[in-house]
Amino acid sequence: MQKIFLLLGTLFSSLLFSGPNEWVDHYPEITWLADKEVRHTEEGHASLKGSYSEQLFGEKYIEFDRTLMTLHCLQLILDGSDKAYQKFTAAQPENVRLSRENFRALHTQGKALLESGWGGLSEKEMVKALETALVLGDMGKSKRARELFAPYGAAAPDHDDFHGEAMRILRKDPSLSPSFSRLPAAAKRLLIETANLAHYGHITHLEGGLEMFASLKGEAISDPVMLAFDLFVHTCDVAGALGHVNNQSSIVYNERTYLAIEATGKAIRTLAQPNASEEKAYHTYLNTRAEWLGLDPNDRFDRVLTRIGAMLRLFTPEDGNVLKEAMNALDPETRNHIATQLDVQENVRTPTYMPAVLVNLSLSKAVTIGLPFIARVLEQHKMLVAEGKIDPEIPLCFNQAAGVAKVDPERLNGEFQIDKEGNIFLDL
Repeated sequence: MQKIFLLLGTLFSSLLFSGPNEWVDHYPEITWLADKEVRHTEEGHASLKGSYSEQLFGEKYIEFDRTLMTLHCLQLILDGSDKAYQKFTAAQPENVRLSRENFRALHTQGKALLESGWGGLSEKEMVKALETALVLGDMGKSKRARELFAPYGAAAPDHDDFHGEAMRILRKDPSLSPSFSRLPAAAKRLLIETANLAHYGHITHLEGGLEMFASLKGEAISDPVMLAFDLFVHTCDVAGALGHVNNQSSIVYNERTYLAIEATGKAIRTLAQPNASEEKAYHTYLNTRAEWLGLDPNDRFDRVLTRIGAMLRLFTPEDGNVLKEAMNALDPETRNHIATQLDVQENVRTPTYMPAVLVNLSLSKAVTIGLPFIARVLEQHKMLVAEGKIDPEIPLCFNQAAGVAKVDPERLNGEFQIDKEGNIFLDL
């Protein structure tokens, strides 16, 4: 069996490029992210020296580094060997390190995709489809990409919405993206049909309510290969999320992350069952997270704690107890305000980057400063939507607030403004 895995690892590695220079040469759209005006995710400190962007351009570009790291993680997962496993997990703490068994399970998922023959795609063509999906996934963060697609009607403020718009444009004019245009027809269709299908990270962190599952209908959810493709792209995207901190080993995709994403996939797949509902999918996942934290999903306050625990990447009953104690230390008015704003399951647009505010703070400040701030913002946003001052289809974006949380947490106690694109600006 060991020899079989080694042979498969050699086969899959031969289908991939060997490093950043070859990736950039083959996928020129990656350079859209090598720009100071790129909208980068405010999570984690860009502490890595000798990052991919510094090697190639002499400057650090966070989103460029993250994208190349997703490609590197894809390469390691498809390799599947012991050596690849050691590289993938080298920077992970021993107590949460992804197990060899579950790394092998990821490899098996990838192998099944390559061997699926979906739409007549060969293994090499499926690899190219995966790589291209990763390369184009964050183009909405790039000013250059926005300028390129703007004349064709792509203008959504949210980068995931923009990606969906751009992929529909590429259906009509593939020449706008060299990487997309060279794909075979089946691979093009695969990328277009799964573009902005769902925000799996929102589900994993319980950032919203039933709306998170609203788009997971039709062919994409009934076609197991199409859904598996999209979830696998998400897996690689998560694995490379801190590529600006470490570009050799996945810090993020540890054992707990694996279990959370697998549980996310299980909940989503309930939608393919007869008489499926978004509510059933939501509670399937909520109940799992509550069980991990030792909380009762039928209790209003525990449901809120479960959502907060998911956003804070907490997983154990001990974590649940610590979180409950910290919340109980707040005054009743603040605690009830937080619960009122976060015990929500309506079909409203899910805010983006809300967990980033919390994870950029210590646990104590996440509870005492981060949560009251989030509750105030959610309340004001609802008021602005009700008054017709903000488009409800544009998601509230906490990314800039997450950047403030990293460097000056006390500013979250102050005043803030929400613009028409959903961005939150904190007063100085």
